[in-house]
Amino acid sequence: ARAFWDLVRSSQRHIMSETKYDVCIIGAGPGGLAALSAVLEPFSNDHLSAMQASRAHVALRQQKVRPLRVCVIDPKPWLSMWRSRFESLEIHWLRSPAVAHPDIFDAFSLQSFAMTQGREGELLDSGAADSKDVRGLFEVSGGAWRLPSNALFQDFCNELIGRLPHHFHKGNVEDIQGSDGNFTIVTDDGSTLTSAAVVLALGVPGLRVMPAALAQLPEHLTFHTEEVERLAALLPSQRVLVIGGGLTAIQAAQLAHRRGCQVVLCSRRPLTTRHFDVDVKWFDRRRALGCHFEFLSLPSEERVRMIKETRGGGSVPHLYMEDLKARAAAGGLEVVCGEVEAVSHDSTIFQARIDGKLLSFDMAISACGHRPQCTSLSLVNGLQKRFPVPLAGGLPVLTQDLQWGSLSKLFVIGALAALQVGPDAGNLMGLRRAAHVVAITLDLRCWLKDTGSVVGNIRGNQYAALAALSDLDTDDDTTDGTTEL
Repeated sequence: ARAFWDLVRSSQRHIMSETKYDVCIIGAGPGGLAALSAVLEPFSNDHLSAMQASRAHVALRQQKVRPLRVCVIDPKPWLSMWRSRFESLEIHWLRSPAVAHPDIFDAFSLQSFAMTQGREGELLDSGAADSKDVRGLFEVSGGAWRLPSNALFQDFCNELIGRLPHHFHKGNVEDIQGSDGNFTIVTDDGSTLTSAAVVLALGVPGLRVMPAALAQLPEHLTFHTEEVERLAALLPSQRVLVIGGGLTAIQAAQLAHRRGCQVVLCSRRPLTTRHFDVDVKWFDRRRALGCHFEFLSLPSEERVRMIKETRGGGSVPHLYMEDLKARAAAGGLEVVCGEVEAVSHDSTIFQARIDGKLLSFDMAISACGHRPQCTSLSLVNGLQKRFPVPLAGGLPVLTQDLQWGSLSKLFVIGALAALQVGPDAGNLMGLRRAAHVVAITLDLRCWLKDTGSVVGNIRGNQYAALAALSDLDTDDDTTDGTTEL
C-alpha cells in the first residue's frame, strides 16, 4: 500500500549513511533486485488468494512498521551486466514471459505497468501460449505469457528500484567475516559493513567456458560473449566462427551477420527449438510443484544429472530459429553441426577443421556459457574454506531454505542455488521462487499468521475476518490508502 511505503521511506532517510544493516544483498542483477523486493514487500500476491490479499491489505494498515535496513553491494550500478549484454547482442525481446520479473509483490505487475504506460504493444505473442497443455491457465489466457521488450523490462525494473528503499554501496565484496547473524562484509575499497543477514545473488556459477579448440589461440583471435566491448568491435567482411548451441550463440551469430561478417555457427549437436530454456511444465504452476518435488527427492548427484538433462545444453526459441534460417538462406551465415579443431594460426587469422572441412577465420567467439565451479569465485571460495559445505557438480549443497550450511542467516540465490531451486534457478522464474524462500525463512511474512488478531490472521476464517473489518473506523486516514504499489 502507498501509505505503507511512505512511512517506510520516511523512516529510512536517516539510515542511508549507516554501515549496520538487517540484510545485505551482494549482487545488483535481477536476482539481487528480486531479493530486495522480497525482503521489503510486506507480502506477495503470489502466495495468497484474492480474498486473502484483500484482507492482507487491510491488516497491513494495522501493523507497526519496523522498516528493514537493507544494503545492496555491487561494483556497478543496478542491472549493469544485464543492460550491457542486451545492448551488445542487440536483444529486443526477453525470452521469459511477462510473469517472470523481480517484483515479488505481484506476478502481474509488469503486465500492469505496460498497460498503464500505454506500452502493451511491447508485449509479444511468441506462440508459447498456443499449446493446449497451458491454454487453460489464467495467466496464459490473460496475456501474461507474452514476452516483454527489453526496454519495457528495464523501465519496469528502474521504477521498482526507485520505490524500494535501500542503500547502494559501490564496490566488490572481498570477504564475509564474523558469525551467523552478525556478519562483517569487507569490500575492496576498505569499507566494512555489518549485517544480520546476507544474500548472495552473484549470477554466474563459475568461470567462462572456452572450448579446447580455441584455448590455444592467441587472445586477439578469440573471445567470450561476455566480453561485450569486443562484440561491438566486429567489422564487416570478417570471417567469424561462433561456437555454441544455445540462444546466446544464435544471438552472437545474428549480430555478426547484421554487421556484415561471414559467419559460421558451429554446434556439437543439432539445434533444439523450444520457447523457454526449460520445458514448459516447469512454468506451469499446476505441474511445477510435481517437477520440484521429483527434483528435490533425488540425491545431489542425481539432481546435477537432471539439471543437465532438463536444460539439454541450450535451446532456441522459434522466433530466433526462423530468423536464423532466413539469414542462412540469404547467404553469409552457415549453421554446421560437429567438432571444431584448430589447426594453425598466425598473427591475423586461424584455420580450423569442422566436420572434415578446413576453413579460415579472422575471429572466434565462444558462446558456451559458464562451467559450474563455485570455488572459482573468490568470495565463495573463502566461504567454503571457512564454512565448508558439500559440493556436487561444482555447486554448493545448500539447506532446503537456501542457507549456506550451518549459517542460518546467509542465503544463496541464482544459478549457484540450482541444486535446491531447480534447473531454472538462474532464470527470472527461479529467482522469484528463491527470493520468496529467503523472505519466509527470515520470518518476514510471519505477521500474516498472527493469531492475536482475526484481521491479522489473514489465512484464518475469512468470514470472521470480514466481521472484524466492520469494526474498523472507516473515517480513519489509515483506512483510505490505495493498494497500488
